[in-house]
Amino acid sequence: MSDLLFRGRNADVGVRAPTWRIRVAGALLALAAVQMAATLGVWQAMGISVTTARVLALVVGLWLAPTPRGVWLWRVSGAIGLLLLVVSYTPLVVPLAPYFVRRDADRAQTPDAVVVLSGAVTSEGHVMGPALDRLLSGMAEAKRRQVPYLALSIVGDESDPTVATSERDQRALTRTFAPELQLRFVRNVRSTRDEALAFAALARTQGWRRVVLVTSPIHTRRACATVEATGLPVQCLPAVSRSYSVARLDRAEPRRLAFADITYEAAAAVLYRLRGWL
Repeated sequence: MSDLLFRGRNADVGVRAPTWRIRVAGALLALAAVQMAATLGVWQAMGISVTTARVLALVVGLWLAPTPRGVWLWRVSGAIGLLLLVVSYTPLVVPLAPYFVRRDADRAQTPDAVVVLSGAVTSEGHVMGPALDRLLSGMAEAKRRQVPYLALSIVGDESDPTVATSERDQRALTRTFAPELQLRFVRNVRSTRDEALAFAALARTQGWRRVVLVTSPIHTRRACATVEATGLPVQCLPAVSRSYSVARLDRAEPRRLAFADITYEAAAAVLYRLRGWL
């Protein structure tokens, strides 16, 4: 066992490596592949937690390493690493990103409400990341168009029901930046489909016929189509993103973030079409 996973390739490192070292090398290679795939958004798109993927990688790496199939650990990690380099340092994502962004022109009539899709919250119930971008953009649009109602969805930490929901922070932010707006909330939503059904029901209850829907740029095409499939017409508006600019994917980190979002949205769109939600 002197080839450190290059089984059947006549490789020789000059010393006989013990089995435990071979297994550790295999586990590390598998973990590296998992981490690179996580950066590209693969596990999120598949609905698998990174923790679960890491545990599976450890098991697979330890099991495959001493066998002739251990060379596949190099092949897979090398392929994922190459894709990560291509995504980061070439303009691969530049022509892909605009396809997922939908921005509808302003309509002549003032909308009845601005609907803002939710996102992640901290352990203290504070909206963060894309969720904060969406809320700030929604408030700004409502003020610009003089729309009286702002519709929000309340979310929390699904893995810990003791964590505060987003409602208190959403109310506090609205009181600070747009106190003139009247808030309407929907609850018990865990996906874009849930939000679409909840907001459509709210619109029927409130008598809204025209709404502006605000969400993250890469999310707009699927989100707006999902809401429209419920029978509620929307004007789609991408939120101002503070993570990266879809219009300027000229650095490695924004390209990786955009690619991860594209990977997720592409997988979700396929799933939604299969289920008849689009």
